[in-house]
Formats: sequence, C-alpha cells, structure tokens
Amino acid sequence: MEFIIGFFISFLIGLTGVGAGILTTPLLIVLLGLESAVAVGTALIFATVIKGYAGLLYFLQGLYDKKILFYLCIGGIPGAILGSLGVSYIGIDKNTMMIILGSLVSITALMNLYFSLKGLKVFKLSGKNVKYLLPFFAFLIGLEVGFSSIGSGVLVELLLLSTTTMNVSLVVGTSLVFGFFASLVGGAVHFSLGNVDENVLVGLITGGILGAFIALKMLKFLPQKKLRYALLIFLIFIGGMLVKRGIQG
Repeated sequence: MEFIIGFFISFLIGLTGVGAGILTTPLLIVLLGLESAVAVGTALIFATVIKGYAGLLYFLQGLYDKKILFYLCIGGIPGAILGSLGVSYIGIDKNTMMIILGSLVSITALMNLYFSLKGLKVFKLSGKNVKYLLPFFAFLIGLEVGFSSIGSGVLVELLLLSTTTMNVSLVVGTSLVFGFFASLVGGAVHFSLGNVDENVLVGLITGGILGAFIALKMLKFLPQKKLRYALLIFLIFIGGMLVKRGIQG
C-alpha cells in the first residue's frame, strides 16, 4: 500500500507541481491508520525527497525567482520549525486532525480552483511591500507546513499566482525549491522527535521515485491545465471525506 500511495502522489506532483503534503498526510491517516504527528513527519520527509528531485531540475535550469525564494525562506523556514514543534507538544487527536486537515484541503483546493478559473489577483506585491508581506505570508504557510505538512506547494503557488506577475514555470519552480527547504527543516524536526514511520517512508519513496520518473516522461503528452483542475476537484472530495470521518469519529 505504501508503494502505491507514493507512486500515485509523486505521479501527480510530476504532472501538476502539487500534491506532496496535501495528499500524503490525509492518506497516511485514513488508509494506514498512522497517528497524526507520525503521519505529518513521514509526509514531510517523503516530500523532501520528491520535491528535492523535482526542484533540482527547475533549479539547474534557472526556473525560479531568487528574490521571491529568498523572502519566502525568511518567513517560511522559522514557521516550519515552530509548526513542527507545535504538532507534537499540542497533541491533537486523530479525529480533530482529520477535521482540520479536511477543512484545509477543501478550502485550499476551492480557492486554487477559483483563482485558476478566473485568473484573478487578490493584490499585487510591489517592490515596496514585497519584503514585508511575502515573509509574513510565508511564515503562516511554513507554520501550516510544519503542523500538517500541507501548504508548501498549493498555498505557495496560490500566493504567487494571486499576488505576482510571475509566469507559471517560475511559480512552480520557486514553489518546489521553497517546498524542498521547508519540508527538509520541518521533516528534520519531526525526525528528531521520533515522528517518522521508517518502514512506511521506505515504501513511499520507492513508489515515489518510479511515479515521478513516469510522470516526467508523460508530461509533454498530457494537458496539464485539465489535469490540475481534475486534481483540485479530487482534493475537494478528499477534504470532505476527511471532515466526515473526523466528525463521525
């Protein structure tokens, strides 16, 4: 099962640029029955490996914005550390975590779908306020990444698409490189706290490497925009199922 989950998620990441945190943690909780903190820690380490591979390809080709990445890391990395520490010490039970995760997944996917369809900008980040606002938003996203493993892909892409004029390649590349750093830091904290299931992680990574490889080979033959819409609709469904399971206990 771990191999299949890793393959499926990495395949989607390779095609759309999102899916590592927003899918992995919920699936590990629902399908494998992992405790919330262990699921988050395992998902973050898995995301580090997969996003490190995908992000490296963008990094080597220069498909990222150095300035934006710098401001994202200033706020996002401290946020990821605090969020990773918080999920262990706060000690949220599995049902509550599923409700929180489900709500975040559905709301994030709905917002992303809305902005993707409408092409709207919430506001533009100018040279005067980017160095203040971007680290602030990145801190909140990093906090969420460390707490639930969700956000380094979808939320960052949504933030950049909604507030900057960056093209899609730069948005995805910047998001992947930032996601690698945020997942690496958050995953290291979780690993030091023992919040990682190593057996599950090995299966995820094994399937993930194969899934990412096949996705990269198929990417040029598939309509990426339609795949992104299908993924977002699927995420809305997953989020609703998580909330339902959490409420039912």
